[in-house]
Amino acid sequence: MRRPQHPTRSPQPDDTVEYAEGPRASARADAARRRKYRRRRIGVAFAVVAVLVIAAGGIYVATLFARVSDNIAANIVERPDGAAVEIPDWNGPVNLLIMGSDTRADLTSGTYGDDDVEGSRSDTLMLLHVNAAHTDATLVSIPRDTMTARPECTYPDGSTSDAQDVAQINGAFDVGPFCTLDTVREMTGIDVDHFVVVNFDGFIDITNAVGGVDVCLAEPVSDPDSQLFLEAGPHTIQGAEALAFVRTRYGIGDGSDLGRIHTQQVYLSALARKVKSAGTLANPVALFNLADAATRSIQVDSGLSDTSTLVGLASTLATVDLGNMTLLQMPAEDYPEDTNRVQPSPEAETLWAALRADQPVRLGVSDAVVPEPGDDAADGGEGEADGGETTTAPETDATPATDPAVTLGPDVRGQTADNATCAGG
Repeated sequence: MRRPQHPTRSPQPDDTVEYAEGPRASARADAARRRKYRRRRIGVAFAVVAVLVIAAGGIYVATLFARVSDNIAANIVERPDGAAVEIPDWNGPVNLLIMGSDTRADLTSGTYGDDDVEGSRSDTLMLLHVNAAHTDATLVSIPRDTMTARPECTYPDGSTSDAQDVAQINGAFDVGPFCTLDTVREMTGIDVDHFVVVNFDGFIDITNAVGGVDVCLAEPVSDPDSQLFLEAGPHTIQGAEALAFVRTRYGIGDGSDLGRIHTQQVYLSALARKVKSAGTLANPVALFNLADAATRSIQVDSGLSDTSTLVGLASTLATVDLGNMTLLQMPAEDYPEDTNRVQPSPEAETLWAALRADQPVRLGVSDAVVPEPGDDAADGGEGEADGGETTTAPETDATPATDPAVTLGPDVRGQTADNATCAGG
């Protein structure tokens, strides 16, 4: 499918949306500025929770068809330019855009930073690719401060926004989720036609429904902005504490948005392990709560409006082994005009080309794995168990020799979902 071609124009002063310090911001930012940017969004965790939960509950979701259908029916987004949105059959490769909205409209679970924030942005933006065999999945987190071309877009009222040669990617969502969808298609060349949008509500219910998520901290955290106060080491977090964990920015690592993406990937990997565990899948009450909470907190395009379509999506994800589920950050470099922003690096095109060709993606180096008690790696030696050097995955029936995996360079940060890693490491 060809991506739509649009005329471009030079960016105007108001084209770049300024909402936060850039990804290279210092962790020592003064307190006043930290309060100003406290409203930075929950990020990766909010946006992918619903997809993981729906995948886990796919087998059971038929028993609560009516409830889920009602939840989804209230949150369908039609394409404002009137173009048809096809209903997917999920045969072959799957491409899905997952967005986390920072809108304050109609929230009921509480307050999230500055309540007077107007408009909406996709401060979480992830591209999910599942290969045609449904044996490998790649989840790419796109930094919210990525600068890229934006096509002409249509507002819900039918008016249009001009194409831009360059704009901050998270601002496209203020036009609408289809504008973000088209922008990602333009940037990646990948035929992604469907999306899921998740807001703040429902996150606490979801984490409570799975009985908490096991995470690890490489360093203690004391962050009054997100209200997260935890010692270094392993923790089981849920509810408001889980919310604080995925929101914290200055409390862990270097205080950048890229650092926070890593923290959120630690959480998401742990969540995936918990959701796909036998205990969760075998518990009808837990699955009911998960499916209900997830579908209450999402919006979908009209092509995903039927519950059976989401069940089909669930089946594509349920077959992916955690070791073949790769979470990574989009390869990025400083944006020349503003080093507080980023742009896709040359290696990003290697990634996009691999996904367009439906090739599995592997990381050159993984983050450190938390050794289990009695593990041979507990003494801190390097090797597979402690997350030292990682090699390209051996070929199996799921990775035929005619479709080899593409291994990204060591600077691309990420992990597979079966790796238990520590945030802040």
